[in-house]
Amino acid sequence: MRIITHSHCMDGFCSAFVFKKYWKYLIPELNEEEVKEAEIILAYPRDIQEGLIEFTNQDVILDLPRPDEKILFWCDHHSSNKTEDLPDNNHWKIHPSNAGLLLEIAEKNGLELDAELKSFKEASEIIDAADYTKEQIEDCYYPSSKELSDLMKMHMIATMFHTRDAELNTEIFLTLLKDLGKTPLTTESLWQLKPKMFFRAQLRSMQVWRETVDPYIELLEEEKCVLQDDRKRKLFRGVPDRFYSFIKFPEASYSFVLKPLDNDLCRIGLGSNIFDKKRCKVDIGEICREVGKQFGKGSGGGHYYVGGATIDLDKIDEAKKFILEKLKR
Repeated sequence: MRIITHSHCMDGFCSAFVFKKYWKYLIPELNEEEVKEAEIILAYPRDIQEGLIEFTNQDVILDLPRPDEKILFWCDHHSSNKTEDLPDNNHWKIHPSNAGLLLEIAEKNGLELDAELKSFKEASEIIDAADYTKEQIEDCYYPSSKELSDLMKMHMIATMFHTRDAELNTEIFLTLLKDLGKTPLTTESLWQLKPKMFFRAQLRSMQVWRETVDPYIELLEEEKCVLQDDRKRKLFRGVPDRFYSFIKFPEASYSFVLKPLDNDLCRIGLGSNIFDKKRCKVDIGEICREVGKQFGKGSGGGHYYVGGATIDLDKIDEAKKFILEKLKR
């Protein structure tokens, strides 16, 4: 048995945590030893969309697209992964977070959500749906208060596997899933690793990133879109602040990031202004799915308000023009 979850993603981590901890309310026919010994595989949506993983009927897939093969369990919440006529133990529903959806399913099957579980569920949904208030953004990205909310604690945990070292990220991600409390908020072994240290370091790193990106991040007036084209970047420093576009340009409706990965591929990120989502007039997840198919090998998708795609590097300008025309219309 394998648990395959969204790599280096807080919702992917929380989904794996919920499944491992509350499997009795999701697939009661399993036994504790199977779940405890299950291998955890970290994967990206493109790994499934491009057929890079071979699946078996003992696989559990969380927060990722559903493969064509018969699997043991699937749960996802992305609008671009909508699937009809699902077999048993397969779940899809638009939801703020996949972990929240799993807890909703578990609750229907008898799990009682106490105050801690409800707070954990709410924080996971705020983070993955980017459903922050301005005050919550300030607490999590520009903190001045010493009092830690559960949302801030969840951010601290996420910073532990969002360093610049991919292998370190993987090791921490997997280590945090070995010893489970009721939620990550009260898992004692997790807090012994001092996530606040990672959090402080990431706050400083995000400030370095803002200073590095400032010279070339720009607002395209006609499209109401903040464009960050990393081909113009002279330095690669710091860790991205994903909401900086709308702090710097509050009048923008969208943000658009072009990030070359290597000599062959480019990663595209597209999002809407989290402080005024009614400005979003397009299904961004659907646009990203279309872009992935038209300009890459089929990897792309996401939510209504945010999404991403991987495209061929030599088609970057075509894809850029295509997306900006969509936003302009």
